[in-house]
Order: sequence, then C-alpha cells, then structure tokens
Amino acid sequence: MKRLLIIIASLWILISPGFNQTFITREGMASFYSSAPLEDIEAVNHRVQVVLDGATGEINIRMRIEDFQFERALMQRHFNEKFMESHLYPEARFSGDIEDFDKFVNEGVYEGVTATGSLTIHGVTREVEITGTLERDGDGYKVNAFFPVSVADYDIRIPRIFIRNIAEVVEVTADFRLVPLN
Repeated sequence: MKRLLIIIASLWILISPGFNQTFITREGMASFYSSAPLEDIEAVNHRVQVVLDGATGEINIRMRIEDFQFERALMQRHFNEKFMESHLYPEARFSGDIEDFDKFVNEGVYEGVTATGSLTIHGVTREVEITGTLERDGDGYKVNAFFPVSVADYDIRIPRIFIRNIAEVVEVTADFRLVPLN
C-alpha cells in the first residue's frame, strides 16, 4: 500500500501543470520611472525575453537596453549614449531562482514571491532579491514585480548637467505573460 501511494504521488508530480516544462516570452514588459526635482522620466521595453524552468523555478531574463522607448527622442539618445552606454553594455540580465517554486506549482497564486539571483546592468553584476507575484494563467504564468535600482550600484554615472534631472534610485516594473515552450 505504501509503495502504491509513492507511485501515485510520483506520477501526480510528473503530470502536474508546469512541472518539467519550460515557459517563455519574447514580449515581456519592463519599465522604469525616475522622479527628480526637474523632471520625471519613464521608459518602457516591450521586448523582454524570459525563460522559466517549470521544474526548478529557475528564471532568466534578458533585455536589450536600446529597446527602451521614451516619450522624447532626445531622452532616449541621452539614455543610450551618456548614461547606459548601450554600445558598450547592450543588455541587462537577471538570472536566479524563485523561492519555494515547487510549493507554488499546484497552488495557483503566489503573492510575495521572491526571486534571488544576479542582476547585471551596465556591466556590473550584483546579487539581489526581487519580490512580486506569480500567478497561474491558463497553461502559463503571469509574473509581476516592482523594485528599486540604485544607479550608483551599477556604476551609471550621471553627468553634472543632468544631476537634478535623474533620480538616484529608479523604480523598475516588470510584467511577463509566460507560455509553454512547445
């Protein structure tokens, strides 16, 4: 009887939604908002690539810096040339693990989820914890996060002329709809 329960439990885990499956998007959204004394700046990137391992909760995120779109073309040019130096550092990346992902797989909604890993921006990698929500969405997942990024932590230098235009800490928002990789 005990052996039968172990076999049934093992089969249930193997056929559970999301288990041993890879989930992706190539059209995730990441944005940032900078509120400073002279102006507020916002940019959005709708080409964020995300891969989630449904067996382990490992998540990898990649985005091209040049894909951030601004309200004004001059802001976009300054962002790429003066601040982010996207010709030298073309991508930002996060590679980490969603804590307790195995418990989430069968619950459906997980608020206060934490992903721990390495965030690389402007050629600098730091260990971070990002909190957000993870939710089952049909045969895939919705991932949302909101977190601060200190520009100084990633050696992003703000030219003196722009010091009152750019916040020292920018607010980052991420919103991904992940679907099974077929």
